[in-house]
Amino acid sequence: MFAFLELLQIALLTIITVFLNPFFWVVIGLIYTQYKRIYEMKRNVVGETKISIKDMTINAVGIGVMGGIVGTIVIMIFGITIDPRDFYFILPLAILLMLINVRYICFSYSGGFVALSSLIFGVPKLNVSSIIAIIAILHLIESILIYFDGYKEAVPIFVENKKYGLVGGFSMQRFWPIPFAVLILAAGQLAGTQEVNLPDWWPLFKASKAMENIPLQITAVVAALGYGDMVLSDTPRNKCKKSAKRLFVYSVVLLILSVISTRLTIFKWIATLFAPLAHEYLIIISQREEKSAVPIFRKHSSGITILDVKKDGVGMLMGLKQGDVMIKINNTFVNEKENLQDVLDTFPPYIWMEVIDSNGNRKTLEHKNYQTGINNLGLVIVPKDSTFVFDIQTSTSILKRIIEKIGSKKTM
Repeated sequence: MFAFLELLQIALLTIITVFLNPFFWVVIGLIYTQYKRIYEMKRNVVGETKISIKDMTINAVGIGVMGGIVGTIVIMIFGITIDPRDFYFILPLAILLMLINVRYICFSYSGGFVALSSLIFGVPKLNVSSIIAIIAILHLIESILIYFDGYKEAVPIFVENKKYGLVGGFSMQRFWPIPFAVLILAAGQLAGTQEVNLPDWWPLFKASKAMENIPLQITAVVAALGYGDMVLSDTPRNKCKKSAKRLFVYSVVLLILSVISTRLTIFKWIATLFAPLAHEYLIIISQREEKSAVPIFRKHSSGITILDVKKDGVGMLMGLKQGDVMIKINNTFVNEKENLQDVLDTFPPYIWMEVIDSNGNRKTLEHKNYQTGINNLGLVIVPKDSTFVFDIQTSTSILKRIIEKIGSKKTM
């Protein structure tokens, strides 16, 4: 009989086999194209970025693998069994839905639709409770990833606001491939699986009576998680923390519903409908909050609002933050980018700046460079106008971008 730690070791080794799965490389290819788009968006607004598309993708894979390990631990504790062939329906549907909107790559939509089809039509035949439990665990992973990684590489954007005119904000889009181990009933040997015997206390998640007598096998599957959001009224880090906490509650509730559904059939329907609808509700709530809140990255009656601070630039060394408003530099009032550049064009060896932070506190910051002088602060500021105005619908729909490109080629 395997102890739990021995079972976990087998599970982690099984995850490695997912690198031989062609679906895994398809997911990585799609993720690479998304990070390529994000890179190009950021370069258009910020200029040269220090992290490459390759590095973005590698980081996403590394973080995704760690997330998969966390998910595997939870799956092993609960003893959730599935048929990995169920993902032959869910993953392709997630990819198709992503063409409509990149955030639809989330399994709450594709998994929910497949589970609903199984309940209504009996096709495909799958264990609805287990699929919903897997979706809940994936969102538990996603909430952790959003909390710690969602705000990274946020793209500064400019949006037209009816009341405040051109305002700044951030588009946050992160994508992770998640390889994780799952348990399947040993009804037939599948490639890359190992048969295991389990402790008497196990499983906690009794989705099938057959689990009491039939040995289980362990194999690996791949999922894709995506986070897409926009923030105008707060910093990306704070926004991600708030979103992550809500998603964590959603995942816990969904997991509880999946457990209850193993005993009460009606809860299979409740959990299946809750998965996509509650997830969409979280998105709608977030969007409504942004529309009703006062944007912090806007033009004020005096001063220049800082939208973003480039890594390792002079502004970061000085301690400037997102949302700070520069009032004076070297005793010169600055209201436009040109006022700031006029001071910097003289390559001053020493600058001091009066700033009001996002909480309304006034502070004085300084920086010295007697060797070459200071000509660039490494800041993205909110201008009077911009050629890069963010279009939410076009930016989130791959299919719409493809259609627009085809249309533009025909008119040439």
